[in-house]
Amino acid sequence: MIRKTFQMLHGVGPYTERRIRREGCACWDDFLARGGATFTSRRRNELWQKEITRWGEALAQRDERFFYEQLPRGEHWRLFEVFGDDVACLDIETTGQAPPNDETTVVGIYRPGRGLRQLVAGRDLSGDAIDAALEGVKLLVTFFGANFDLPFLQKEFSYLRFEYPHYDLCFAAKRVGIKGGLKKVEKQFEIAREGDVDGLDGYAAVLLWQAHCRGDASALDTLLKYNAADTENLLPLAAIIYERLCERENDLDASPRRQP
Repeated sequence: MIRKTFQMLHGVGPYTERRIRREGCACWDDFLARGGATFTSRRRNELWQKEITRWGEALAQRDERFFYEQLPRGEHWRLFEVFGDDVACLDIETTGQAPPNDETTVVGIYRPGRGLRQLVAGRDLSGDAIDAALEGVKLLVTFFGANFDLPFLQKEFSYLRFEYPHYDLCFAAKRVGIKGGLKKVEKQFEIAREGDVDGLDGYAAVLLWQAHCRGDASALDTLLKYNAADTENLLPLAAIIYERLCERENDLDASPRRQP
């Protein structure tokens, strides 16, 4: 899907992108083969062709930093299929206290082929450990992470940068009419959780951490199972939302042009 967007070109938004596609340019290769769009100047077409060539080279090199800096944030979802082998799903738990006293308790990071890594406060949680767990990542997947998880971690570990594309499922889901928190969306698509953590929420995670701090030996195990579900379930959900976004885009392309 990344090769189908033209919104990275200077002066191109959703409307102009649809005009380009309706001229028969379904992807970057089509645009280059046709020599550009008929509705704009030769000079602009030449500039756009140079940009597309540069983007193609970045894609061939799997240069995630380039896409992080150049691709509009709302279009990062397009990289899911391309960078699927180097995706990291991230979810955090916190003490739930009011700022500035709130702290991270658990960071879960799931990577296909590498499994789940959970960093726990007071045991092995640090900014360096988060960086190490994310080494080589080309696309980060979260649910509402742009507004919560990532800013929270950067507040606590100020040197963390997260400078790679970010597919935030919360906002991507809303674009295709899927609303609600993570647990509600999971149930909608029958993504299951183990019985002992099914029905738990963020407040329960706070209480489990408090119980752990009081010496309850089983509380941390339950909290880690809960965090594991939060983290690992992001991947199948990302695939479902990606397919819905692709279908939406195809429907928009097929819709008749509005008359002025």
